[in-house]
Amino acid sequence: MLKDLFQNRIFSTSLIAGMLALTALCILKTPDVMILKRISAHAIQIMILLLGAGLFFFLLNQKRLLFTAFGCVAALCLHFKRVANINLVQPVKTSEPTLVIAQTSTSDLAEHWQTSVESLIQSKADILSILELTPDWEELLTNKLAEDYPYQALNTQIDIFGSAIFSKYPVIRIDTLELRDVPQLKTIIQLPAGLQTQIYSFNTNPPLFRTSLLDLRIQLKELSNDIELSNMPCIATGNFNLDQFADEIQDFRASSKLLDSRKTMSPSLYTPTNHIFYSKSFACLRFSNLYDTATLRIGIIGEYQFVKYREDTAN
Repeated sequence: MLKDLFQNRIFSTSLIAGMLALTALCILKTPDVMILKRISAHAIQIMILLLGAGLFFFLLNQKRLLFTAFGCVAALCLHFKRVANINLVQPVKTSEPTLVIAQTSTSDLAEHWQTSVESLIQSKADILSILELTPDWEELLTNKLAEDYPYQALNTQIDIFGSAIFSKYPVIRIDTLELRDVPQLKTIIQLPAGLQTQIYSFNTNPPLFRTSLLDLRIQLKELSNDIELSNMPCIATGNFNLDQFADEIQDFRASSKLLDSRKTMSPSLYTPTNHIFYSKSFACLRFSNLYDTATLRIGIIGEYQFVKYREDTAN
């Protein structure tokens, strides 16, 4: 009976149209309709669903449905390869200077804060970017991290928009960008060998409604404008409240000319929204989730190597 149902012309045509529509929604620019945005945010899960559906159609010998499902999977894979910074050939670590940066938030550290803060120190990161810094957390973190991270840039707030940079290297400049009334921390770090890099610590409200989505889009545009004005190697890290394939993230990366550290795709229903983007002056040697001793995910960490160091010093 199930096979007869799939052989029904109207039913199978509807399934094909549904698969094509879902694929188009994930690949093409999504209209500013929140339900469609939420669906397209699960593009990876949709691809896995289509792959499973294709195998199911194979068992039922439904060739039209099988080829449609696998064709949609192929189209999504090509889309992911095009928009993401996915490269099968990993950069080779050389003698060029490197920088390790970890990104987290106090809400991620709160459950087991003692072991989580210790895990941050043990990560050997050169720079820590910590979001949601409140006065209580400022006192706690400055006390715990002072020995390993003597240089700090603090933007303490009573809401979720506080942020901090803890660095093993001198912080030579601290700015606060007001993007749609949300303060974003911007620092310049002095690195060994006379190098400098610009670090942005970004956070915003989640785009639950169309107005908040438009605000986030404007914030990303203003942030990219600031990045474009700088000739310095830069890293933008934080909680962008969007998955790596979101239209707004792709537009931000294109306008600011930043690359995505994430080389893989997450099949989780809760797609990661914290990112580390970096300029072409760097090569990302490694990127992974950061866990505490209780194996709770507390953030992300990446290692970045200067790729223009020899060229710059030669000039």
